[in-house]
Amino acid sequence: MTLKLKIILLTVIPLIVISYMIGWITIQQAESLGVKEVSTFRASLLSSREQSIKDYVNLAIQSIEHIYGNAGPDDKEAQQQVLEILRKMRYGSDGYFFVYDENGYNLVHPIMPELEGQNLISLQDSNGDFLIQNLIASAKAGGGFHEYLWHKPSTNEVVPKLSYSIWLPKWKWMIGSGLYIEDIGRQIEEVKTAVQASINTTYLAIIVVLITTVVIMIVIALAVNLHEHRIADARLRELAYRTVMMQEDEKKHLSRELHDGINQLLVSAKCHLELLAKSVLYRNEPKELNHLQQSERSLVMAISEVRRMSRTLRPTTLDDIGLTAALESLAADFVAATNIRVDTHLDSIDIPLAPDVVTTLYRVVQESLVNVEKHSGSSRVEIEVSLLGEHLQLIIRDNGIGFKVSEALKGRGIGLRNMRERIEFIGGDLEISANTANGTEIMVLLDLSAIEANTASGSMYE
Repeated sequence: MTLKLKIILLTVIPLIVISYMIGWITIQQAESLGVKEVSTFRASLLSSREQSIKDYVNLAIQSIEHIYGNAGPDDKEAQQQVLEILRKMRYGSDGYFFVYDENGYNLVHPIMPELEGQNLISLQDSNGDFLIQNLIASAKAGGGFHEYLWHKPSTNEVVPKLSYSIWLPKWKWMIGSGLYIEDIGRQIEEVKTAVQASINTTYLAIIVVLITTVVIMIVIALAVNLHEHRIADARLRELAYRTVMMQEDEKKHLSRELHDGINQLLVSAKCHLELLAKSVLYRNEPKELNHLQQSERSLVMAISEVRRMSRTLRPTTLDDIGLTAALESLAADFVAATNIRVDTHLDSIDIPLAPDVVTTLYRVVQESLVNVEKHSGSSRVEIEVSLLGEHLQLIIRDNGIGFKVSEALKGRGIGLRNMRERIEFIGGDLEISANTANGTEIMVLLDLSAIEANTASGSMYE
């Protein structure tokens, strides 16, 4: 597992766990509040209905109080008057009053008159509730409410009904009335649905926030990692470039030492040997003359080797007379060493270039020529340096066998990668194109105005 993945996991996993815990607690609280809200809503609706039923029953009692209060326990006439009053009293579309005696006989039922005179003490609803017994018990207890299932006249359905009953102790009657409450169930279901929808919305919002947060954290982690990677890569390239330029400085110093120091000493020794050879020749000493001539030949070879080493390390023309002359000298040496034709088209560069820019361009040409000699099988090479406004263009083109650029850049060889990195570091672009029909072309394009600005600010050397 990579360090980047470990960092992301260490960041994301605690976030997911904490978010899950917060979400779970939030959902549990929302569900608990939803249950309480539904319970409170139902209690509020039932309380309102209970008060209405109780008011209706109290109104009925008030309407018969003048008769009941003046009647005796067995006053049949008064009882009949009360029953007629209650039978006629109606409210709403389904509101009526019913009367039962102590034994469960129905005395008044305006909606279902066929029940009058029947003993319903053992009547049960579909849930098994002995509703008449419970209504009588509630009435005897001082008045009370009871919920059961009953037939609703307006819809011809059996629905929940809430009734309130009171007891007339003088006649041992139970008087009651009720309201159908199936609409309460519907309203409660609507509230439950709304609460569940709210919970689902909360749950979805938590998931969206969690996913968004995780994605943002991952993006931030990747962005930070990429930024740090780019900084590290840039610093590594800069370090590599500085190392190369330090090596160039060392080569320059060593080249100067070879050219101006050792080479001069060797030339001086050669001159002395030439003078000595003339003296020996004058004295006609052929054996000693032969040794001197061999020594002179060895010195000439040593001088040539020192000059070659000096040019290989860093040509003095590059520092003395500029890039164009150095490239001309490099091309001439290449022709002499390989017998491969080199055509040069080099514009004069009037703008002073920073030493590392000059060195980089020279090394690109040098590396390209080495590759041409080793791999291309070319018979001709073109080197072009052109000024295009504020841009400098360098092209090295051959007529060889070409190669696959992508494979070469990915392979073990580092020459092409080094060329590209060095050109990019000084702010240029390097493009390589190769095919079997037209050979290979390496093109470098530099923005001279940007290079001048960098040189003025010292960024090329810092």
